[in-house]
Amino acid sequence: MSLVYAAIMPHGDELLRIHPPLVSLSALRLALEEIGRDIRAAAPELVVICSPHHLRIPAHLAIADSTYVEGSLAGPLGELRLRARIERSANRAVAAAAAQSGLAPALCGYATSEESELSCLPLDWGSLVPLSFIAPDGAPPPVVLLGPPRDLGFEPLRRFGGVLGPALGDRRFALIASADLAHAHDADGPYGYDPAAAFYDAKVQEAVAAGDLARLTALPQQVLEAAKADAPWQLAILEGVLGAHCEPRHIAYARPSYFGMLGAGYAVI
Repeated sequence: MSLVYAAIMPHGDELLRIHPPLVSLSALRLALEEIGRDIRAAAPELVVICSPHHLRIPAHLAIADSTYVEGSLAGPLGELRLRARIERSANRAVAAAAAQSGLAPALCGYATSEESELSCLPLDWGSLVPLSFIAPDGAPPPVVLLGPPRDLGFEPLRRFGGVLGPALGDRRFALIASADLAHAHDADGPYGYDPAAAFYDAKVQEAVAAGDLARLTALPQQVLEAAKADAPWQLAILEGVLGAHCEPRHIAYARPSYFGMLGAGYAVI
């Protein structure tokens, strides 16, 4: 398998330099910068990003199949804009892996089926924020951008992760599970308060620290729903890629507002 690095990377834009620095985010931002350096040192040919905020198609693994993706985020200290090229040749291998694992792949293009500057889908913040740490110079490697379904359970996603590396053959790739944790920590936040939020975030931290991601997909569905977590589906793919037991590095957690964020890197020897 040609996996060279994997990571859990959050996507709160408070982490970016376009916002005034928060002391509560210092350790997490430092961890993400270390993960970015690790990925650059591993020199992947492409970065596979599983994002909860890009294309979402019920019962399908959504695969961005435009020529480019481009997006921006603005804050009080400036704007971050990033454009990345989609590795469309790898998309076909990813779609085959999805079909092999029982997922229906949906290759989603825009404007034209030919290679074109006009063929450009929006780059969601779930992908843009991790890419900004991977490529702080604004020139990321080619990407494969996936939107996992939330209505098929975790087993097909784990199976997909297990066959993704072999499907990509000799391509050196990094896998990013873009994931924030529970969103129900604050009664004044958009999702209100539920005690399941603190419970879920604690379980994720314990599982990551123990190198045992299988614990997470065993959590009851009602906990995930009450916590308003957007991580479980991407973490199921990550578990499939790495195996249930894996050794993390650069682990950091923060909860500066109504949602929790965790970063962790996994070097592949």
